[in-house]
Amino acid sequence: MKSTAILDVMVKDHNHLVKYLKDVENNLTSDFQILLNLFNRFKWNLEKHFFVEERAIFTSYNPNNIENGYHYFSELSKKHTIILEKVESLGKSIQMGESLDFSELKTLLLKHQKYEEEKVYPVLDLEIDEGEKHLMIERINDVL
Repeated sequence: MKSTAILDVMVKDHNHLVKYLKDVENNLTSDFQILLNLFNRFKWNLEKHFFVEERAIFTSYNPNNIENGYHYFSELSKKHTIILEKVESLGKSIQMGESLDFSELKTLLLKHQKYEEEKVYPVLDLEIDEGEKHLMIERINDVL
């Protein structure tokens, strides 16, 4: 039976990202520097997560069904761009001292997380042999 190693490690990282975003939301009325530091920690970890997906996972994966497999990656890359643009916009709002609304970002992240956990990672875990998966997990852990 194939392991769910990729799903497991990426779900763990998703949980960290949710925690980092909650830390930001829980400190919206805190000192500017505290809020900025928490936001930058969230942003940095989100960028690492996307980097892992796009570099450590996708570049190593050769899908059994080429059309569907590469469609997942194209779709994820587009979603990454949209999410990062929203994060950049929120970062600028923090810098300008404007009111912040994280609802759109949270919606984007939750949809993205669900898509990855239901459609992408299970396919990767099924199609990638255990040796390659082990190397992939090592690369992921090097970054995360």
